[in-house]
Amino acid sequence: MTQSAASGPKRFTIGAGIVMMRQGERADRAWLIESGELEVLLTTPDGGTRRLGVVGKGAVVGEMALIDDGERSATVRSLTEVVCVEVTRDAFRGLLKRSPPLASYLLQSLIAAIRRDYGLPPTERFGNAVDFRSTNSFQKVVDRRMIREGHVFFGPNEPVNAAYLIQSGRVALRPGRGTLGGDIATFGPGSLFGEIYLLTGRTPDATAVAVAGGICEVIDKRSFEDAVMAMPPILKSLTRIYIAQLTKKAG
Repeated sequence: MTQSAASGPKRFTIGAGIVMMRQGERADRAWLIESGELEVLLTTPDGGTRRLGVVGKGAVVGEMALIDDGERSATVRSLTEVVCVEVTRDAFRGLLKRSPPLASYLLQSLIAAIRRDYGLPPTERFGNAVDFRSTNSFQKVVDRRMIREGHVFFGPNEPVNAAYLIQSGRVALRPGRGTLGGDIATFGPGSLFGEIYLLTGRTPDATAVAVAGGICEVIDKRSFEDAVMAMPPILKSLTRIYIAQLTKKAG
């Protein structure tokens, strides 16, 4: 690996066959690819390796773990000589701070869904309640509701017309009708759920049920679209890539 001596962002030239990151590692940087091709590899639970795809010019690799503070979701290896620009954790955090709060939560939720689709444990987000009502119109939500324990938000094959931001309480996503098997995911204060189905048009194959009563904000599709439009360009592009990836997975 060689680094350009020019001032500004760090630019690297990487030879073919170099592993730029490994699945399961902690992350402190991502890379914007200017030229060349890389393969994205997933280590499966049985110890095998599956190629997820090949990426090239214009792609960003390694960013998911910077956004959700999780582990690397895949291994990335150069297939050809690659020229790339380093994007640090601080730089990504700066982009997130320039985005509406709802946009940041959306990115983390999309990444969690992708991790689940890969068969990887998502980085669960349990934080504080968030109030979008006091800020700009693109961050507002439709309604605030008190939810009782046992409330079912949606079930298999039901159209989803809203997403939910948990202010208090807990929600479990359970396979099928929710009567058998363990939880697919659990959500606490500060977590979004249902937005994957809302934005991709997918119908659920799972049930979302409140396992502890609390308060949820109900968010419509237009609110998400407005939040995405207010993102810096690179995050806007990533959001659309993630949504397209999840939509393709459903197809």
